Amino acid sequence: MNAIAYMDNARLAAPSPVEAWSEAGFGPGKRYGSFGRLMRALREKIARQMDEISRMSRLKRYIAPQIAEAILKGEEGLLFKSHRREITVVFLDLRGFTAFTESAEPEDVLEMLKIYHAEMGRLIVESDGTLERFAGDGIMVFFNDPVAYEDHIERAVAMTLKMRDRMKELCAGWRKKGWELDLGVGLAAGYAALGNIGFAGRMDYSAVGNVTNLASRLCDEAKGGQILTNQKTLGAIERRVEAEPIGELNLKGFARSVSAFNITRLRKTAAASAERAS
Repeated sequence: MNAIAYMDNARLAAPSPVEAWSEAGFGPGKRYGSFGRLMRALREKIARQMDEISRMSRLKRYIAPQIAEAILKGEEGLLFKSHRREITVVFLDLRGFTAFTESAEPEDVLEMLKIYHAEMGRLIVESDGTLERFAGDGIMVFFNDPVAYEDHIERAVAMTLKMRDRMKELCAGWRKKGWELDLGVGLAAGYAALGNIGFAGRMDYSAVGNVTNLASRLCDEAKGGQILTNQKTLGAIERRVEAEPIGELNLKGFARSVSAFNITRLRKTAAASAERAS
């Protein structure tokens, strides 16, 4: 074989520059293959994120958003472990609800509760409160767990004042239908034990302690439009709120009478700060 024929055969046997580039992993086929894999991975990641968002949205319909997020992040083992913490507890209850249910049609009761729960629930979420439970017209909320806030008492008070104002509007409309309803509120701060309560098939995240009993009993005593608290809780925020003394109350389950106060409004400086923060 002469030199010219040898060179021709070598050129035929050797890959072209384009072929060599492709075989080395840089050619169009490889490039588009990598791009396709990247796009598939991106689509799968987006699908997982959308699924997580959907799961969180569904979960938040049934439990407090803070609890739902902890569950989805896999932090519930640490979060739900029993622990002690200072919290502010709020109980809400409708005055006149029993009489209303005796005279109203069941559909009217359901309609009213839907509106009441929706409006109070919106304010609970906006205030970063943890909804412990809905029980008919009764609602329990607590602050400073699982998310901690130094101003948890102030947050609770600001929420209840917004609730009272919103209920005035709702009750005005309900009176036109002959529904005589109003809101009573009990609020107290103190230490509680927090954690899971229930059984294997159903668990609730709850707060247990004297502070929950106190808030509940104060709520029982509150008249329509009143937000009752005790001396100790008021003392922690007295520079930020205005309150009127109600007197000594003999509360069920408490050996001593409790000095109660009706929180009427935020002081002007506190109200201005709250408005700027919102």
